[in-house]
Amino acid sequence: MARYTGKSVDTILDSIVQQQEISKEDIIYKVIEQSGFSFFTKVVIEAYTNKDCLNDIKTYLEDVFHAMEVEASVEVTFDDDDYCVAINTDKNGLIIGVNGKNLYALETLVKQMMANKYHHRFFIKLDVNNYFKDKEQKLTRLAYKLAAEVGKTKLDLKLDPMPNYDRKIIHKVLKEVHYVNTKSYGEGKERHLIIHYDKENDLKYNKKFNNKED
Repeated sequence: MARYTGKSVDTILDSIVQQQEISKEDIIYKVIEQSGFSFFTKVVIEAYTNKDCLNDIKTYLEDVFHAMEVEASVEVTFDDDDYCVAINTDKNGLIIGVNGKNLYALETLVKQMMANKYHHRFFIKLDVNNYFKDKEQKLTRLAYKLAAEVGKTKLDLKLDPMPNYDRKIIHKVLKEVHYVNTKSYGEGKERHLIIHYDKENDLKYNKKFNNKED
């Protein structure tokens, strides 16, 4: 992290705000040294900003793509504590890999780089040519279709092993479906989901719904 020296924490933060044209809320810092007295005080802090993080992620990925000899544009935004990275390239197959494996690995590298530099855990999402956006839409449709099947048959449904990202999407979508619940089983490559029929909650919901109609 960058080190800053000044007469007070507020003085240093005000300077960073002016330099980067940001608000104080965007600055993450810790005091390293505080000494002196009266007019002769000295304060040293380590600090970084969301703007620093945006630039670091963008620069790191651009360096990776340059080393891979792949032309790609990188746009990084910050939204609700997540750093979202949109990558556009005509080599999307190379960057994404089979079932997104290369993209998952690249995302892990970026997270590790940021953690090593700032000693903090970052939530970073990478997407290439809207790969994950399109995939999320497909998984959402699949989740509802499978839930409807479970609701009709009243039988649990075991899914094939799938990546962690895919399981999370289905978990998230089916939380809103009252007559099923989901749980992951197995380890490693055998990790899979089972969509369970929730008879008790289904009966409660139907009873409540029928009472409303009455």
